[in-house]
Amino acid sequence: MRILAWRVPPYDNGAYLVHDERREAIVIDPSMGEAEVLTAAKEEGLRVIEILNTHGHPDHIYGNAAVKEATRARLAIHRLDAYRLDPRERPSVSPESRALIGDLLDDVPHASADDLIDEGPLRYVADIAIEALHTPGHTEGSTCFYVPAENVLFSGDVLFRGNVGRVDLPGGDARAMETSLARVAALPPATLVYPGHGPQTSIGAELRWLRGFRFD
Repeated sequence: MRILAWRVPPYDNGAYLVHDERREAIVIDPSMGEAEVLTAAKEEGLRVIEILNTHGHPDHIYGNAAVKEATRARLAIHRLDAYRLDPRERPSVSPESRALIGDLLDDVPHASADDLIDEGPLRYVADIAIEALHTPGHTEGSTCFYVPAENVLFSGDVLFRGNVGRVDLPGGDARAMETSLARVAALPPATLVYPGHGPQTSIGAELRWLRGFRFD
């Protein structure tokens, strides 16, 4: 398995293109990096099979439509976050959040989910066995994607280097996030973490503060 990773402006999102030796690929959270993802897929001769969203916040799903249209890939998200893909049902942006992100994410290109995720194994690409870990707290349907054979976790906005995702947005839940973080902390320390924002890290590097984490 090979991972191509980008840190995409303006919100430092993590966008990931994951492929196997057969050149079949998965895109995880294209965010606003759809051009980079599509260019890399073309240059590497990859066939994108599936787009996985860790959750339905606009900065993570922005590139879904472009990638889906260009590749004919299917789109998957946890069933509890699927409503966030629909602009008619998506929660409105609070004044506090708007002060941080401005109006950039008001017009997210629309793409509907083809596959609804719950919990458990995913096998969209034959040679990459992924486990969907339902890790609510940031949103109701936040999901981490774990590849045990490679010791890799795509953590979305659950875990970052030295920090955790916000729980004060619509659908957030501090107690649920604490439970999710405890679950993530129980993964092998050598697990590499590819987060939804910021630099990569590992479970072991975060354990000192992560184990037993509680919100004030």
